[in-house]
Amino acid sequence: MTKNKVAVLGAGSWGTALAFLALQSGNEVSLWARDARHLERLQNEGENEKYLPGISLEKIGLCPDLAPILTDCDWIVCAVPCAGIPELANEVKSLRKPNSLLVSGTKGLHSLLGLRGAQMWHTFGDVPPTQYVALSGPNLAREIVGGVPTSTVVASQCPQSATQAQKLFSSPLFRVYTNVDLVGVELGGALKNVVAIAAGVCDGLGFGDNAKAALMTRHWREMTRLAMAFGAKETTLFGLSGIGDLFATCASPHSRNHSLGVKLGAGETLSQAQCEVMQVVEGVHTARAALKLAGEKGVELPVTSELVALFDGKSVRDVIHSLMNRQGRSELED
Repeated sequence: MTKNKVAVLGAGSWGTALAFLALQSGNEVSLWARDARHLERLQNEGENEKYLPGISLEKIGLCPDLAPILTDCDWIVCAVPCAGIPELANEVKSLRKPNSLLVSGTKGLHSLLGLRGAQMWHTFGDVPPTQYVALSGPNLAREIVGGVPTSTVVASQCPQSATQAQKLFSSPLFRVYTNVDLVGVELGGALKNVVAIAAGVCDGLGFGDNAKAALMTRHWREMTRLAMAFGAKETTLFGLSGIGDLFATCASPHSRNHSLGVKLGAGETLSQAQCEVMQVVEGVHTARAALKLAGEKGVELPVTSELVALFDGKSVRDVIHSLMNRQGRSELED
């Protein structure tokens, strides 16, 4: 097995899990975060006690500076929130080896720009499409590091890059599939977070399984319509980055998007819920970005629209009334 040098950017729960996966596959791994004090705590504690406790970081290098870990690394793995990618990509641009590959584990859309990870890394970081890979799927960080078997998908416009990423992360407990539908994989991974918040609202309201199942199904149709309008394949949205990730994120107490939705359903404001979740909830920003993209393509997103209205102060009672009293239509109508 070839030993690669891997630089993981972002030391939250997901970044720590990706560093763990890369290490398990026999690679030399470094972990970076912009907050030097956070990295110092990781060094002193020997684990990421704040975001993903119980996993030893003894064999992972911790570095507050980008230059030392990027100048000779083979792989850059990004696990920072969407909002931080433009600035980070611009910094990475002058430090990245010309032949290094970049894997994005970020699942979201930039709230102001409406861009996917691939678009941001190309625009701000000059990363060629052939050297970019997106990783997505039902991959809850706590379960991955706990040794629970799961699968993921890596997508790139370049099949060879996807295959290389497949080898980088594959292990007996982490099965990796490849895909060339980059748009579908990135939009599936981003938009399912919006569905997860809505599902959490149902749970917070105590609505039970009927309501939650109906909402998840109709909201999945929304995300599929929008993704296909931008060139995604419907089969991709039926796969790991679509329905697979949706099932996991909508049901798990480890999902920050679902957790935020539960708090909203219980009557908390968006700011209160975000403070309690403590980590970035990508679904909030993605919901707003999705509405902008839908406007560009003339795609109707009723559940997403009402969810954003809830973020902005509309009562849960009025949101439910608006959704349940829409004009009747065929289930097959898009």
